[in-house]
Amino acid sequence: MGQSNNWILFDGQLQSAEQPIVKANSRGMMYGEGVFETFRVYQGRTLLLEEHINRLRDGLGVLGISAPGIPSLDELRKNTADLLQQKELLATDAIVRIQCWQEGMRGYQSQGSGTLHYMIMASKCPNFFEPPTLATVDVRRIPSQALPSVGKFTNGINYILAAREAAQKGADDALMQTMNGWVSETTIANLFWIKNDQIFTPSEACDLLPGITRQAIITITEDKQQWALNEGQYRLRTLDDAEAIFMCNSVREVLSVHQVDGKKYDTDHPVTKEVQQLYSSFRAQHLNALQ
Repeated sequence: MGQSNNWILFDGQLQSAEQPIVKANSRGMMYGEGVFETFRVYQGRTLLLEEHINRLRDGLGVLGISAPGIPSLDELRKNTADLLQQKELLATDAIVRIQCWQEGMRGYQSQGSGTLHYMIMASKCPNFFEPPTLATVDVRRIPSQALPSVGKFTNGINYILAAREAAQKGADDALMQTMNGWVSETTIANLFWIKNDQIFTPSEACDLLPGITRQAIITITEDKQQWALNEGQYRLRTLDDAEAIFMCNSVREVLSVHQVDGKKYDTDHPVTKEVQQLYSSFRAQHLNALQ
C-alpha cells in the first residue's frame, strides 16, 4: 500500500497518498471551505507549532466550523512524528502541511456542523532557497473586511491569479498591493525592507496575513533596539530607494529579495545578515521536539 515516501495522515491514520479520501459532499472541494497551516520541522523539532495550531483554530472559527474534531497539540505532534518517520524525514528538515475541511450540504449557508476532517502531508525541505525576484501585479490583495486575514483559507484563487501574473512577467512571486495601493505582501510571505539602518514593514492595516515568522522578526528586532522598526502604510515608490528587501515565512525563514520589477537590491546587506543570525538564535532557543 504505497511506498515509504508516498504517505499522508488522514484523520489520524496513515494511508497512501494515492488513495481517494475526499467525499463528493466535501465543502472543501465544492467551495474551498477549509483552513490549512504550513510549517517547517527541523530534524524532528518544531518552531512555534502552538501558534500555528492556534491560527488554524482561529481560521476555522471565522468559517463557523466548530473545532472539536481537531486533535490536541500533543496528538498533532505525535501524528506528525509518525508521518515523518514513515516517510523517512525525521532526520532531515521537512515541510509539513495540515489541512482541515468538513463535509456538508450544497449551498453557501454552511451551518458548520458537518463532519470535520484533517490531513497532514509532508515533504523534504530544500537545503537552500535562492533569493527570489518579485513583480508587481494588477491582482490586488482581498481586503480584510471581505476575507478576514486571521488564517490561511483553502480557497487561494486570489494568490493563484497573482502568482500566475508574476510568472508571466518572469518573476518568482508577486508583490501584492491593497485596493488602495499600499504595499501588502507576496503570495507566500511577508515583506520587510531596509533604509538608513531602519527596517520597514507593512502594518496589519494593509490586508496582509500577519505571519508567525513576521511577528518573531518584529519581536527580536525590537528587543535588539539596534534599528528603528517602522510598521505602516507605504506606497511602491518607498521601495525605490530601499537598500535591501527581505521576505519571511515559516519555511524560508528570512530570505533576501534579489529584485522587484527588474530593480536589483543588495542580497548581502549587513542588516539582513544580522536579522538572519538573530532569527537563527531565536529558532535555536525555541525549538521543541515532536516526541
